[in-house]
Amino acid sequence: MVITSRNNPLIKRILSLREKKYRREYGEYIIEGIKQVREALGGGMEILQLLYSESYTGECFPSDRELTVSDSVFEKISEESAPQGVLAVLRLPDCPAGPPCGNALLLDTVSDPGNLGTIIRTANAAGYTDIYLRNCTDPFSSKCVRASMSGIFFVRLHIGTDEELLDALKDIPMICADMDGENVFRFRAPEEFCLVIGNEANGVSGVVRARCRYTVKIPMRESCESLNAGVSAAVLMYQLGAEKFRKL
Repeated sequence: MVITSRNNPLIKRILSLREKKYRREYGEYIIEGIKQVREALGGGMEILQLLYSESYTGECFPSDRELTVSDSVFEKISEESAPQGVLAVLRLPDCPAGPPCGNALLLDTVSDPGNLGTIIRTANAAGYTDIYLRNCTDPFSSKCVRASMSGIFFVRLHIGTDEELLDALKDIPMICADMDGENVFRFRAPEEFCLVIGNEANGVSGVVRARCRYTVKIPMRESCESLNAGVSAAVLMYQLGAEKFRKL
């Protein structure tokens, strides 16, 4: 059976997942493309629905909840400029605020989904498995998921109130990224720490800054005012974890 109507209730429900309020209401989000679906399965994600376009001839994935839709319906659902013809609906993971295992990352009001996805991607690569999100953009938006390049399937996201997030990190030294800090290339990080990255325009908030034990900066030429939040986070994550990487 091929679904050919854009007014099909399932299609309308999947389309609604483009909006954060419906992702939260249904506890579901969308991923798209062969690589994302393959790696979601590899990361142990629960696939609630798997959709193929009628003309799809690529890799097929194990699922007892798959459907085929017409190409026009798939194009309506897809947010890709060149859709590959495979899309999955995943269950949103639980994201309680708990203590980290190893070095962690706290993102304070990061508002751009591309930045957030890039930071999640780099955190996964650099081994920062626990990421605490304070008032950030939705990590399960399609733009953020794409930018994470499947990293979102392999990290633990912690979402909660200020009290919950900071309590989970109460025994962990926090390192604030700020241009008034110590040169990160001269700084020796403690064995365990949580790196704090602030909002793109306003930096780290007062309530989080007050809990930080250290402040570090990336030195720059006078002709450069700042770096993109994703780039800054990448430089700092690798530099602060340099001792670990020397042992690899």
